[in-house]
Amino acid sequence: MKQYILKASGEKELFSSDKIYDSLLKAGASPELASKTTEEIKTKLKGKINSDKVYNFVLEKLTNTEPQAALKYSLKKAIMKLGPTGYLFEKYTAKILQEYGYTTEVGRIVNGYCVSHEIDVIAIQNNQHFMVECKYHNQPGTRSDIKTALYIYARFLDVERAWKQNKGHESMFHQAWLVTNTKCTSEAIKYGSCMNMRIIAWQYPKEASLEYLIENKKLYPITILPSLGTNSIEKLGAKGILLAKELLKYSMDELSKILSTSLIISQKISEEVNLLFRK
Repeated sequence: MKQYILKASGEKELFSSDKIYDSLLKAGASPELASKTTEEIKTKLKGKINSDKVYNFVLEKLTNTEPQAALKYSLKKAIMKLGPTGYLFEKYTAKILQEYGYTTEVGRIVNGYCVSHEIDVIAIQNNQHFMVECKYHNQPGTRSDIKTALYIYARFLDVERAWKQNKGHESMFHQAWLVTNTKCTSEAIKYGSCMNMRIIAWQYPKEASLEYLIENKKLYPITILPSLGTNSIEKLGAKGILLAKELLKYSMDELSKILSTSLIISQKISEEVNLLFRK
């Protein structure tokens, strides 16, 4: 009898042992644990299985046996904790681009040919200017659709027309980007490809997706640390600290002062950071 998983989007997907096994390996779990956990899911989670139930089962298993892998496994959920608005996600996106050699500016007002626009992130590299629009979702299963792609490209055309009238800009390469923490619909991807608009989404494109860019350089958000509460996340975000690796340079005393928290909590945070980046 075929077994299905109900995804957050409401879609039913055929249960795939290989997909779960690969996700565990990707998080850093040992092959033995990945195989054992996958088999347990098949036998213990029968009937109506939803993606949240699978996620919680795997996370508990990893937390109890391989805690470093548990932290990495929670990446997608961690990014959704950058809300409730999209501003921290915009700053986090800029941080990621900086790590890849871009000069960035967040929330800049730019004059278009017709009207002014607030651009989420302007990224510059090698005489190329990119207008990066960030679409943040805090609900699993929500996708960026064709309307989002059309809206971004319409704004880009207005900005590009004005840019090309500025001295020096007419010879530069300009491109619109859509960066989102969830998936895009097939129509949005098709339109983006047709209009030369770069899309960086969850699991798209394969070798330059959002999770690939993060995992390739271990650019985990601070929200991946379980001991960081909402107030602490806001305090760190206000200081421009959004990458977990940035916390490695702070002692427990320094963390305690920055977060206005006890040494016990700052010690726990410090332990989680060091665990995340342990080789």
